[in-house]
Amino acid sequence: MTAPEQAAAPAGFLNIYKPAGYTSHDVVAVLRRHLPRRTKVGHTGTLDPQATGVLPVCVGKATRLAEYFAALPKTYRGEITFGAATATFDRWGEVTAICPPEKLAALTADDLLAVLPQFCGEIEQVPPMVSAVKIAGKKLYQLARAGVEVERPARRVRIFSLEVESLTLPRATLRVTCSSGTYIRSLFHDIGQKLGVGAHLSALERLAVGDFTAADALPLAEAEARLAAGDLSALLPLEAGVSHLPRIDLIDERDRQNAVCGREVVLGLSEPEAPACRVYYQGRLLGIGETRYEAQACACNEMLLLHMDKVLVEA
Repeated sequence: MTAPEQAAAPAGFLNIYKPAGYTSHDVVAVLRRHLPRRTKVGHTGTLDPQATGVLPVCVGKATRLAEYFAALPKTYRGEITFGAATATFDRWGEVTAICPPEKLAALTADDLLAVLPQFCGEIEQVPPMVSAVKIAGKKLYQLARAGVEVERPARRVRIFSLEVESLTLPRATLRVTCSSGTYIRSLFHDIGQKLGVGAHLSALERLAVGDFTAADALPLAEAEARLAAGDLSALLPLEAGVSHLPRIDLIDERDRQNAVCGREVVLGLSEPEAPACRVYYQGRLLGIGETRYEAQACACNEMLLLHMDKVLVEA
């Protein structure tokens, strides 16, 4: 079979609904088995093994776009259980503190509602020991398995919204929309500390990553069955993973050639200045670029230039 006759390598995104009991790496391994050999497959952000919900998976060229998911907000539905703190900040960890029954019984819905606004906006958060954060080149969960606990620097994250969906003390279900890098386990632990009764995460579902929602997600078993049958219809186009970025449309063929060959392109002043943008030519996504104003030695004014960062098509 000649090169033009060969089937195009699969490329795109899969919106997978991860079941409990699977790591994000497990999901990737399951799907990779049913794709052509050497197809690159990766996920866009770890979801705890016990958690369920949205896990966007990149296939082929889409793996080159995974980094652009970093800026996308995420939405979770989590159950918080008051009265006990654990080493892992969730119900699967060793209990480290138990609240006296009479103090827990005194906790009210108004108490919870009063502290939630303090956790909205930009906050500092210490990641749990059982997490993928690296300290001195080692992932925290690796250190935790070896019985080593280290001091973890606080990180700044943003909580866009934090709402109570249901409340039957000592449990409540909270809906959280937050920035990438937020640990819901840490958030719930900190809420328990603030209330003085302790708390931990007892269930977690990721409802959305940007425009990838649980309502549209494909159960892992169904995705595996489709791929095993050679059905790639569940693959979303490359654009689906970067639709939140500003769009630039090139008009001239010469600009297209310059862009895909890595040469800078001069844009009109009406185009946006952006650290990352989608670049198209005749409706086809060429890749991801950066636009910025730069002073020119031969001109008094700055010019808006496009520099390609990721080229997804052949020159």
